[in-house]
Amino acid sequence: MPASIPTKSRSAARRLAATPRWLWWALAGCLLIGLWRLGALIVHDPLIALANSYDEVRYSACFGLYPDRPESVPPDRNSPAAPYSRYRFVAAKDPICYWSTELLFQGAAAALFHTEEAASGAKAHSVRWIGAFKILAMLALWFAFSIAWLRRREPWSALANGLLLPLLFADPANTIYLNTFYAEWTALLALYAVAGLILIHEGKPARGHAFALLALAAAALAVSKIQHIVLPFGIAVAMLALGRWRDRVWLWKGKALLIGALVGIIVQVVQLQRDSDAIRAINVFNQADVVFTAMLPNSSDPAATAQFLGLSPQCLQYSGKRAWQMPGFPADLCPELAKVSRSRELLALLHEPGMTLRIGWAGLANLHPWVAPGLGLVEGGDFAPLPAQFFSWSDLFAERPLLRTLLFGAPFVALIALLWRQRWRAWPRLLTVTVLTIVVTLGTLTVTVLGDGLADVPKQGHLVYNAALVWWIGALVVGWRSLFPATRRRA
Repeated sequence: MPASIPTKSRSAARRLAATPRWLWWALAGCLLIGLWRLGALIVHDPLIALANSYDEVRYSACFGLYPDRPESVPPDRNSPAAPYSRYRFVAAKDPICYWSTELLFQGAAAALFHTEEAASGAKAHSVRWIGAFKILAMLALWFAFSIAWLRRREPWSALANGLLLPLLFADPANTIYLNTFYAEWTALLALYAVAGLILIHEGKPARGHAFALLALAAAALAVSKIQHIVLPFGIAVAMLALGRWRDRVWLWKGKALLIGALVGIIVQVVQLQRDSDAIRAINVFNQADVVFTAMLPNSSDPAATAQFLGLSPQCLQYSGKRAWQMPGFPADLCPELAKVSRSRELLALLHEPGMTLRIGWAGLANLHPWVAPGLGLVEGGDFAPLPAQFFSWSDLFAERPLLRTLLFGAPFVALIALLWRQRWRAWPRLLTVTVLTIVVTLGTLTVTVLGDGLADVPKQGHLVYNAALVWWIGALVVGWRSLFPATRRRA
């Protein structure tokens, strides 16, 4: 056994040494450009981050961390006009704490803040530490996957993974969540881990550590946000179905995903059963957004739909309004709203298919811009947008509906093309990426619309843009590779 360890090490070293020189240059370029784009935003002064829409408090309250503001300001008050770069520990009354994978980064930062207080007596702490921990986690995954592809002598897959850093992770639409207590970045990392592990082990037999890592990544994704509670389960079902159809086997990756997804679902179900005034208020706000921004505006007969849901006619006046735009607490303005169950909403959608289709189309149409709108991005500003010197794909897609159609529609067209006469056999991994992209798109958009209406689609559905861009990066690399068949054969 001891003699086998150096043999394996030498074998891995030989595989890395055989990596084409152009790939080393390409990966180095990806790393430098990615770090430059990340660094420019995370260290920018004043702070650039997404302002608090109250969602942050659900997580920061777990550690008693709130913006460094005058004591006369309630610690849990939102600050939509601009983000804060300094936070301090405050003993708030009845704090709400949402369980999330995001708490790993915040817990590390909170421990650092406590150490800083003990050492220097400082009371206000930089939120940029949370961003630093999140970047380190992403870079660790990126390096791990890059090395894994190189060891497998798959240069084009390594290139596709390398391009994700400068083109995707470093885009401001993602990096505005770094220096915040939002969970969007954590959800993206968990999805990256899930997809990367699936693709790296494409066609490979099960290994104990791989099985455990994939299950862990699926659980992390399910626990990252309430909106993603069933996403890993959908991915698991898709992988099981794909393996059964393609190879007549139940893929071990699907089984690992299923175990992790079920663990995550159990945690989230327990969380949803917790009872407090804050949680009940959040549920009412979400219910109001579903009914008043999605269902009633897209119904062919809003009065009949309201009656079917059990709402009084007076509630119709709030159709089209987000919960925070209503002149009071939604349950006070429309008392029947609190009694509208999710099952009743689903029955209404089944009862009126036309409304269901219109809601789905509206959800897709409301995805843009990718940079979450309605909240300030610059500290000290008044709903200030992203500074002009920072480029984001969001600007390009928001201004060109045709590009958005190509971005989101291409994977669905590709699936049909790959299945046609089993053309997927030439690109089996592209088929897997396509299936994953479609599951993430449909799953995320469905849960977003049914869970929060059309009130905040760009932010809640941010994984849709990421999945679509990953697909395009992979497809373009596959297309470019096809121009160099000799290189493909050597690989």
